Amino acid sequence: MKTILFDLGNVLLKFSHERMCEQIAELFESSVEEVKAVLFDQKSMLRFDRGELSEREIQQQLESALGKKSDLPSLQRAAGEIFTPNPGMRELLDKLKQRGLRLVLLSNTCVTHINWIRENFDHLELFDDLVLSYEVGAVKPQREIFEVALQKIQCNPHECLYTDDILEYVEAARTYGLNAEQFTTPENFRATLREYSII
Repeated sequence: MKTILFDLGNVLLKFSHERMCEQIAELFESSVEEVKAVLFDQKSMLRFDRGELSEREIQQQLESALGKKSDLPSLQRAAGEIFTPNPGMRELLDKLKQRGLRLVLLSNTCVTHINWIRENFDHLELFDDLVLSYEVGAVKPQREIFEVALQKIQCNPHECLYTDDILEYVEAARTYGLNAEQFTTPENFRATLREYSII
């Protein structure tokens, strides 16, 4: 194996969309259900993750739907302050890096979340490259985002191990020739690395 391809959410960092909706609802003095209707029922979050909406446009949609104004920094905090480290994963990244493996991130995410993570955690500093849905304009399991990932790993697909907590994305990755295993816990992932003779 030459490259490890990582998902971000619930792999490197735990996160909660529920908490995000609760915090945005509190900011707008609204209900969680109303926030979810805007972000998920109307697929605004999906469009945000694909880079089709800007932070300002998301802000305007929420203000229009919920009938209250908000400043952007407060909204960024409400949306971003939802991540906590997955125990042991930061140290594992260090170990893999020291062994000379190329590390690439493949994530369905938005600019708000990436900026928050960069400001509050140092995980991304260890990566050689990032494949982010809002920059690519496509989300997993779409073909377009996997094609970018296959370029960024800089090795043959069979020389790369991909891990993701969502089984659908793991199965999609295998169709491109990648070794792919579902992430459940840091302990199980370490076992996977041993099975592939990586550690």
